[in-house]
Amino acid sequence: MSALATALDFKQLSKDIYERGVTNIPDLLPVQWADELDEDVGLQFINALKVEGGEGVAFRGWSRFYIELYPERLRGFSELVTNPAIVELSREILTDQYEIVELGADIPLPGAPDQPPHRDFPLPDPTRLHRRLTSLCINASTVDVTPSMGPFHIAPGTHFDDGSDFVKEMFPVGEKKEAYNQRMVPRLAKRGSVSVRSGLTIHRGSKNNDRMRPVIILGVVSREDRAHSATIIERPADYIAPTLKMSQEFYNSLDDALKQHLSCEIVADTTANLPPLKTPHSIEGLVMGKAPM
Repeated sequence: MSALATALDFKQLSKDIYERGVTNIPDLLPVQWADELDEDVGLQFINALKVEGGEGVAFRGWSRFYIELYPERLRGFSELVTNPAIVELSREILTDQYEIVELGADIPLPGAPDQPPHRDFPLPDPTRLHRRLTSLCINASTVDVTPSMGPFHIAPGTHFDDGSDFVKEMFPVGEKKEAYNQRMVPRLAKRGSVSVRSGLTIHRGSKNNDRMRPVIILGVVSREDRAHSATIIERPADYIAPTLKMSQEFYNSLDDALKQHLSCEIVADTTANLPPLKTPHSIEGLVMGKAPM
């Protein structure tokens, strides 16, 4: 393990996530890693905008996009997912059988307004019934975020809130919406630092008055999370399991230990032959003009 990972108390970090719904690991990776990430995400975003029919991006509101990413086109992918701190924290919360299922970027452009408070998905049964978290969202900003860029806002301790009266079980409305807005705490991310949260913790992006501000999103789940998916149970024909897309060439280059934790789909023989990457992952309610009031 690295010196930083050795110094980290993973049980305490796990406790922080269970109590507050979020924790932060400062200076986990070099600033140069984040600078390269910024370049690589920018290139993939440009390519995503060129995909025919607009299918390369998912709209998350005015001037705000989500894109899926090809791992092999991020120079720092393996460095992130094999970092001992990420590995050990995933094991601590999700067991040794954790799976990496999502790699994307949230990209607010200048002019992006405040999002409504929301969680990323409805409360799953293991969490509702047993207060057991079955997934983690690992975020890494590609830039040092300033107040004018629109800090990420999160309401600590809200990840176990019932939410059955939320719109789509994700969006609080009316007085509850305002109450959650009052509880929001701004977080100014730094290059090389990583935050780890539950996607159930109520949060929102805020108004961006500055430059493009990409943040990487790495989704990690327990096997239990997939077994209890409401979509699998209620609409099995509609369920598309999130997976990383990659070439056989890249997959073959990865360590066997990492392969055991990847949920992936091979879409090309080589990196050079990767097709345009579509992004079907969207959240109804964050699309322009449809945010709950």
